[in-house]
Amino acid sequence: MPAVDDELVPIDVVARRLGLRASAIRYYEERGLLEPVSRHSGRRWYGPAEIRRLAIIQYWQESGLMSLGEIADILAGPAATKQWRQVVEDRIEALREQTRRMEAARGFLEHILTFHQDSPPDGCAHYEALIWERHPPDAHPDRAGSLDA
Repeated sequence: MPAVDDELVPIDVVARRLGLRASAIRYYEERGLLEPVSRHSGRRWYGPAEIRRLAIIQYWQESGLMSLGEIADILAGPAATKQWRQVVEDRIEALREQTRRMEAARGFLEHILTFHQDSPPDGCAHYEALIWERHPPDAHPDRAGSLDA
């Protein structure tokens, strides 16, 4: 069985392994997201739990599009704050809305590929309906029928 110190990895190795900058890891420490297991000769050393935590932070930033504040709240767990559940629910709702917008954009691009291979989509009835559904001309009488008013 290896000694605990044998499992520790210096910050530069952790950074390379995860594709992060050492400065980013130090910033996560400043934000309270992470603590090195020890410091030797001015270098920070991390164990498997800290490396896993860094990987989680990186994954959530990239795939969950979460802020570091949200990540900190979620990692702290439900016992740490009364707002924990609300933070998680708010992030879920934000992702639902983002998914809805992305699906709409994907649908529009698929429409362009299907119906506008030889012409631009500007002036397309489908495209115009999408625009005016979002910005009805009668909602702004001074701008009725014009986007550039």
